[in-house]
Amino acid sequence: MHALSRAALAVALPAAAALAGPVTAAAPAAGAGRAPAWCRPGGTLNARAMPQRVRISDCDLRGRTVRGANGLTAVVPADGTSLIAHALRTGGGTELRVAVDARAREVTIISRGGRVPEGRPRASRAPLDPCQDTTYRAEPARWPKGTTVEWRYRAGATGQRRDAVARGVANMAGANTDCTAGRRFAPSPDVRQRYAGESSAGPNITADATCGVRDGVNTFGWRSMTGAESDVLAATCIWYSGPSTVETDMALQERGKRWWTGGPCVPGSYSVESVVTHESGHVFGLAHVEGPDHSRLTMTPSTGSCDDSMSTLGRGDYEGLISLYGER
Repeated sequence: MHALSRAALAVALPAAAALAGPVTAAAPAAGAGRAPAWCRPGGTLNARAMPQRVRISDCDLRGRTVRGANGLTAVVPADGTSLIAHALRTGGGTELRVAVDARAREVTIISRGGRVPEGRPRASRAPLDPCQDTTYRAEPARWPKGTTVEWRYRAGATGQRRDAVARGVANMAGANTDCTAGRRFAPSPDVRQRYAGESSAGPNITADATCGVRDGVNTFGWRSMTGAESDVLAATCIWYSGPSTVETDMALQERGKRWWTGGPCVPGSYSVESVVTHESGHVFGLAHVEGPDHSRLTMTPSTGSCDDSMSTLGRGDYEGLISLYGER
């Protein structure tokens, strides 16, 4: 619950998150017909080595893999959509935004992330009451109002049940909370979710926790992300066109992590329901809220072991959903 474990365990990403590259310069041409030095053929490109805004005529990033802060990577969409990648870590969150502007023939890349020790620093002041904290931050895209987001489930190699994942998705769409006697904020946001069956392919997130190429299906589930950094718990990818989300995929790390789905928590385990509720916030258009004041909201970018507090929304999480979708 919010009032119990988050105050002791959760830490928010520092507000001074790093941006990848300068924010005003466009990529200079290195010479007639010659790509910039950082635009080497093949392999993964480093967002920190390139300008934030890149002209396609200088370096066509479409279809290329770009690496941002803390190793978070994504394939730049080649179908005209844009992309937001998120990784939830035991000690902080990471975000990579890839905006493709076909009309201007530019790709804008923003990367932000930080690393903090797990657990709230001793010297920090107490975070705000989540039932009173109205802070939220929206993604640049959302589903159209009134949408029912249909999603499929991938059990992964270990055959994980979908129950805890389904509860997490429902927690966000249903605005579940422990701030009211009815355990829901009311009125509900004008967006819904529905389980649409098993997935044979799994989420379009690679073993390196890279957002790959979308397939038009929203898939949530498990992936053995053997190439991901060791502190990654989950990764979520959001593809969008204009202001509208068109697909989201979510992967939970099934390799090297101990997960908790009910009953007594084994030390070192992480709550599936809590992590999925947080990741579902990204699915429905909420971004991370940063700073220790807001570390008891669901969209704080960090969680601790045996911490299930993100499974119930704070006031800011709810206000964010209402701002995006209005009242049902």
